[in-house]
Amino acid sequence: MYLLALLIRRVLRRALARRHIRPDMALLTERVVYAGLIGLGVFEFISLSLGNAAAGLTGLLVAAFVTSLGLQDIFKSYVAGFYVLLERNVRVGELLETGGATGRVEEVRMRTTYLRGEDGALIVIPNISLFSNTLTVRQAPPDWASPKAEPEPDVPAG
Repeated sequence: MYLLALLIRRVLRRALARRHIRPDMALLTERVVYAGLIGLGVFEFISLSLGNAAAGLTGLLVAAFVTSLGLQDIFKSYVAGFYVLLERNVRVGELLETGGATGRVEEVRMRTTYLRGEDGALIVIPNISLFSNTLTVRQAPPDWASPKAEPEPDVPAG
């Protein structure tokens, strides 16, 4: 199983490089797949050494349960993002106030919504907070979070 994990890791590395995936995301994907395959090999070894397939299956189910608990918040944000995008209550360009954050909506994605604060700061809000908290949505003034124009220096002609 170890050799198979190494082989799959190498194939995955090449496939991700061909698709021009960000290096940090490629490394994370590679490590998660590798660790999963090694874990599967450990469960396989335990079930073979005990002569009982139920022990390996039980270990696999426990690992799946623990993983699902760890990913629960991410899944909630994706589902909330689906509803935010479907209902279209929040649109790009509107002024949004939620949980102490105020800004103009720049982008709505599946997991997060990006706001631009009045001072120009980027505010990232998980969609689950948009879905579960009270929102105030207004039309943003035209000059909200626009870069302040610098006065041009006086240069004498000539």
